[in-house]
Amino acid sequence: MKLSNLQKFGGISLILGSLCLTAYSVFFFTLLPFSKVRLDMTLGILNPNWTWICMVAFIGVILMIFGFTAAYSKLYKDSGALGFLGYVFVEIAYLFQACKVTWELCLYPVIAGNQSSIFLFKDSILKNSSAFVAFKSVASISILLGIVLFCLMLVRSKEFPKSAGILIFIGALFYGLGPMLTVAMAISGIIVLSIGCFQVGLKLMNQTE
Repeated sequence: MKLSNLQKFGGISLILGSLCLTAYSVFFFTLLPFSKVRLDMTLGILNPNWTWICMVAFIGVILMIFGFTAAYSKLYKDSGALGFLGYVFVEIAYLFQACKVTWELCLYPVIAGNQSSIFLFKDSILKNSSAFVAFKSVASISILLGIVLFCLMLVRSKEFPKSAGILIFIGALFYGLGPMLTVAMAISGIIVLSIGCFQVGLKLMNQTE
């Protein structure tokens, strides 16, 4: 298969992935008892909507991994070492997200649904464990470095609209800070990020041979 065709599929993947993550964000903050989940995560995990909402997130993350790879394949010749590092950190960050969502989808419901293990959530044992804290810290650093460097590569490129990199950066920033401030800010952030991904995806889809 030609690289251009793979890039077009990557554009579709990036658009669909961003739509899935937008849907996940909206559903998570509106269909789950978010204010209570912040105090007791089991209230979200045991909610009947938990599993399918996590599945939407998982699909979105996998699609985004392929989409960012397709975007980088258009930029790698002129992006230099910083562009490569941006791509690597973005991919690592989304791989970490895929791991996290897999736990939420497959392991968390088993732990929360068993009286002998629910204390791991109730007493914040998992949340405060050194391994979990280290994982979360590495994932956060990866997404920060990846988004900053990848968006800088997009802004400097001639292949994609400069606004795409700006929107993805602003959207990621708002989405990351949103849960600590307001739900509306988090949802607005993922919508802005999705608009930037749409621009990149459409450019990949509409390229000529």
